[in-house]
Amino acid sequence: MKGIDIIEAVNDVDGKLLSYEAPNKKRLSRMRIPVIAAAILLGLGCVAIGAASLGRVLGTFTPIKTGTHGYTASFELKKFEWRDFKGAIAEAPDIIIEQYANYKPQPAWSNTIYPPGIYGKGFSTYDEAADYLGLDALTRITIPFDEDVGVTVIGDSEGKISQIYLFCDHIFITGDPSTGSYGGAFQATIFTENCDISSPFAGGDWGDYDPGRIEFGEFVTSKGVVCQYAEVGVGDRSRQLVVGYIVDSGILYRLGVNFDDGGLESAMEILKNWAEQF
Repeated sequence: MKGIDIIEAVNDVDGKLLSYEAPNKKRLSRMRIPVIAAAILLGLGCVAIGAASLGRVLGTFTPIKTGTHGYTASFELKKFEWRDFKGAIAEAPDIIIEQYANYKPQPAWSNTIYPPGIYGKGFSTYDEAADYLGLDALTRITIPFDEDVGVTVIGDSEGKISQIYLFCDHIFITGDPSTGSYGGAFQATIFTENCDISSPFAGGDWGDYDPGRIEFGEFVTSKGVVCQYAEVGVGDRSRQLVVGYIVDSGILYRLGVNFDDGGLESAMEILKNWAEQF
């Protein structure tokens, strides 16, 4: 399966986050992560341009030209060599080769169609997932909801790994009900030398779902790092979203925080505290 096919198939998670109505604290079962990894691997749907690049770079944001609602977020990422990954992820090529060898197409009406080429693994913390990758360029950070973390690996029938996603999709509630509820999704996007992506894709395309007004901005951390962000539906609806993007050493890091009406200031504080770690 080509990277573009997978990306287009899982590009609708933002709308689901926006549609939550003051959710109770919820955790994804770690046993479910490998099964649903394909649906979560792009978290809120951002895709990047796969081109060699070192250091921090800025992305380009434009309205969606095709589709009903959304925006395009394009970034220039480094393509890492497979030998750069020194962790237990070395098992992934053999696992994916076996997936292709044992794959039997399911009937069209089946609800359990899992194509080969996607390997998922769950972890308890970000650090555990980072250790699994063993990639020195990956920045060690603390995410606001460091639990139920997963890694998704994409490869072909020859076991050539092209894309890796470290993600966490979580819903949580603050201790004081008066501050409202907050949810979030984190994702680190890593391309390898085998990645065939060479053009920008949708940063968020909600199809027929109207997320409300979309505006873009940026801020600079105390270390001089620029975090670009998109505000989605702020002031338009009761459930709103802020998504921040940082490219560090050729890897794209993305944090989305969804919140109740009036919670923009607190959501931006969460985003800024996260960005200060780069």
